[in-house]
Amino acid sequence: MEPPLAVALTGSPGTGKTTIATLAMEAGWRVTTVTALAEKHGLILEPDDDEARPIDIDELASVVEFDVPILIDGHLSHLLPVGVSAIIRCAPSVLEGRLQSREYPSWKIKSNVEWEMVGGPWGDKPNGRVAEFDSTHVSPQTLWMDIEKWISSGAPDCHPYIDWLSSS
Repeated sequence: MEPPLAVALTGSPGTGKTTIATLAMEAGWRVTTVTALAEKHGLILEPDDDEARPIDIDELASVVEFDVPILIDGHLSHLLPVGVSAIIRCAPSVLEGRLQSREYPSWKIKSNVEWEMVGGPWGDKPNGRVAEFDSTHVSPQTLWMDIEKWISSGAPDCHPYIDWLSSS
């Protein structure tokens, strides 16, 4: 089976997406980010009240095309026209600590931890076949090997299985 042309690497901020993207690049994958794609197409909007740079993700999804295999890093990547979406998850208590270490403001930590608790990208109906990968207690190298194995096996669709609300 041919690998998918575009792979979304998505999940809440702090789950390990960029670390995994770096490992993918080191393994020979072509990697980009949602931000880089938005900049290329002039689809980054004016900074909002918290200085975030919003992306017109709907317009980006309508104009972006992938003609070579590529991995797209970003918590909105699952909304682009991809063949598969790998959702990186992390236990909320661990995620909270990761975001605190980045010195995120408390409101942003709370918002991202809540998004993770309710399933993150699952609420957005990710594009393509989807699987979840838990980054809570595994090394980034092991996580990347699991994702790469999933992709090379044809990226079978996996229904959500991580439920932080039931386990908290």
